[in-house]
Amino acid sequence: MTKYVPLLRVSTLIPFIDFLQELGTPTEKLLRQYKLPIFALDEPNFLLSRHQVFDFLKKTAYQEGIENLGFLVGEKTPVESLGILGKLTCQSLTLYDAIFKAIYLGNLFNSGERFWLLEDKETAYFCQEYTNLESFDSHHPSHFSLMLMMDLIRKVAGKTWYPQQITLQTPCSNFRDHYLQEVFINKDITITSITFPRSFLALPFPSEFNLCQDQKHQEYEKLHQSVPSSQFTDSLTQAIKSHLREGYPSINLASEMAKMPVRSLQRRLAKDGLTYSQLVTGIRYEKAVDLLQNSSLKMIEIAYELGYEDPAHFTRAFKRWTGISPHNFRCHKLNKNIS
Repeated sequence: MTKYVPLLRVSTLIPFIDFLQELGTPTEKLLRQYKLPIFALDEPNFLLSRHQVFDFLKKTAYQEGIENLGFLVGEKTPVESLGILGKLTCQSLTLYDAIFKAIYLGNLFNSGERFWLLEDKETAYFCQEYTNLESFDSHHPSHFSLMLMMDLIRKVAGKTWYPQQITLQTPCSNFRDHYLQEVFINKDITITSITFPRSFLALPFPSEFNLCQDQKHQEYEKLHQSVPSSQFTDSLTQAIKSHLREGYPSINLASEMAKMPVRSLQRRLAKDGLTYSQLVTGIRYEKAVDLLQNSSLKMIEIAYELGYEDPAHFTRAFKRWTGISPHNFRCHKLNKNIS
C-alpha cells in the first residue's frame, strides 16, 4: 500500500523549465498537457507530486529529442540556485559540513529522496537515491542529482575536477562527447554516487555564499514549516494545495498525483474518515482563513487563489463553512486583534 505521495519542491523543476524555454520549447503547453500547475512556478517552495514531475521530464525529453536532459540541466544549475536547500547547504565551513547539511536538509526539502556519505581509508563516496519507487524508467532525475552533487564537490576541488568513478540509480548513462564518458561507471551498484578523495572533506568551502544569521534563521524556518509529510492524506493535501489556483482539483488529477486508481484513492481516504470532496473543502477553507487573516488580498483575489472562477461562488461557499461572509469574517478578526 502507498504510504504517502512522494513530493518535490517546485524549485527542483524550475531549472528544467528555464532550460527548455531557452530552447524555445512550449513549456506552458507541456505543463498543462501533463497536468502540472503553471501558477506554482511562482512559488519555489510549493510541493508537487514526484510522480507527475518525473512523468513530465520523461515525456518532454522524449518529445523534444533531448536524450540527456537531466545531465544538461544539472550541468547548468549551481547548487546555490536550488531554492532553500541550495542556499543553506552553501552556508558551510568545509565540504564535510556542506555534505552533512545536504543530508539533513534533503529530508526536509523533498520526500522519497535521501543523501549519505561513506568513508573508507583514502576514499569518500557521496551518495543519493530516490526511494519508494515501483519502477525507475526516467534517468533525468538521477543525472540531474549527479551534476548537483558534482557541483558541490567542485566548490572546493575546482571547476575542472571530475571523479574517477560514479554509480547511477538508472541503467541509462550515455555521456557522449563529454568528460563523463571517460569516467568509470560501476553498474553493479544501483544508487547515484560520486567517488572522490577523502582529503577533500576538510577543504574550506567558499565564503561567497554566506548569509547573515537572520537570513539563515528565516530560511530554516520556511523549510521546517513546509516539510513534506510522510502520511498519505497529508502529503496528498500538500500536493493539491499547489494546484488550487488552476481551478478545482479533480479526483482524477489527485489519482495521478498519488499514482493509484480513483477507487483505491477513495478507499485510502476513507480510512482517514474522509471523502475526496471533504478533503478539498478542508484545504480551501484552511487557505481561505489564512488569506483573510494574514493578507491584504481583495476578495476576488482570494477567490482566484482558491480556484474559484466566480468570486460569488467563494462567498457562498464560505458562508456554508462558517455562517458568515468572508468580508465579515475578516472584519471580525481585525476588530478582535485591535481590541
